[in-house]
Amino acid sequence: MVTKISKIFSVLFLFFFLACSSNGSTPAVDDDTADTTPETHDTSDPAADDGDTAENIDDGVEHGASSDEDPVIGEDYDGFADEDDAPFEDSEHFSDDDFDFEYEETDDETDEGTDVPDEESDNFDGETVQLRIVAGNITSGNNQSYDPGHGIRIFQALKPDIALVQEMNYGSNTSSDYKQFAQKIVGTNYYAVDDADYDIPNGVVSRYPITSHGYWKDPNINNRALMWAVVDIPGKKDIFAISVHLHTSPASDQTTAALVIVDEISKLKSSKPDKYYYVVGGDFNGETAVSSSGFGKNNTFYINGPDPVDEEGDAETNRNRNKLYDFVLADHPLHEFQIPVVYYSSEDSTKTKIYENGLVFDTRVYSQSELNEYFSPAQLNDSGASSMQHMAVVKDFLIELK
Repeated sequence: MVTKISKIFSVLFLFFFLACSSNGSTPAVDDDTADTTPETHDTSDPAADDGDTAENIDDGVEHGASSDEDPVIGEDYDGFADEDDAPFEDSEHFSDDDFDFEYEETDDETDEGTDVPDEESDNFDGETVQLRIVAGNITSGNNQSYDPGHGIRIFQALKPDIALVQEMNYGSNTSSDYKQFAQKIVGTNYYAVDDADYDIPNGVVSRYPITSHGYWKDPNINNRALMWAVVDIPGKKDIFAISVHLHTSPASDQTTAALVIVDEISKLKSSKPDKYYYVVGGDFNGETAVSSSGFGKNNTFYINGPDPVDEEGDAETNRNRNKLYDFVLADHPLHEFQIPVVYYSSEDSTKTKIYENGLVFDTRVYSQSELNEYFSPAQLNDSGASSMQHMAVVKDFLIELK
């Protein structure tokens, strides 16, 4: 009898178990198809004003996300996602042909020397960021090119954070050529150039991300333009950097071009107040534009001296060192942060070379041993190389992050 009862209970238990298995919930599993929607990149910049994403690009890649390949951002970008995002409303220069800048990030474990500067950079302490801006029309040889290498060595020696480059020809002016050029100068792939169709283009190369760029027409010349780029430095305000190569003669053309820039900046200040620090630099081909009727109009840029000088106190910047052609001019808010330019000895950390108001760099005024110690890899005759254009100009700024 007990045996029969046990069998009955066993059968009933089996039916109960099968019923629960068919009608109950199953264990949760990962659904491979549930997360196939492409990630949308949050364009808000934690260093920028809340809600203001004007110069950030919705690239579909989340910054900081690891990847087997280095994401290249912006190669096919043909303008801003929204007209409100563009620095200028009447920017006819935003076209597929014109938008050639590179915005590339790399993981820490990829190629050496391509890491993007971040909050742990040597020149960023959380409260200030030190920025070195170098202007250089320093091509050599017969083709207004950086291929011979003299100008590249000079840039490397000066260690810019932002380089305002004139006659920016390198290799065949392809994207890969310019990446290599930027890597050599600042160790990143951030560059912008006005347009590959110009014979002697202006450009900007940066340690920090370049988030947008464009150019304005110079009414006086057809082989180059007035090029600008937005550089995303730490803090709420970015750098609006303008690289120019003004007309030689008549000198009044220099002022005319300067006024194009001043007027465009006035529009930008009205539409986006306190968004940028402004800097213009490059080969002005004279001093005419550095006046109250040029870059100083409406107090747009600080135009008063003292000017940068070389090791011997000479401010002239042309090859023969008898004319002042090249400048780095900051707007008044950025000028307030200007500090002396300091280069440190590679042999003794207590030894320095200090240039109170900025540096005009001429390799010929140093000995080779001094260059090796303070300005490696520059060579003694780099500034005097065949068809070398001008001297590079350096200014440093210690920007308070308010």
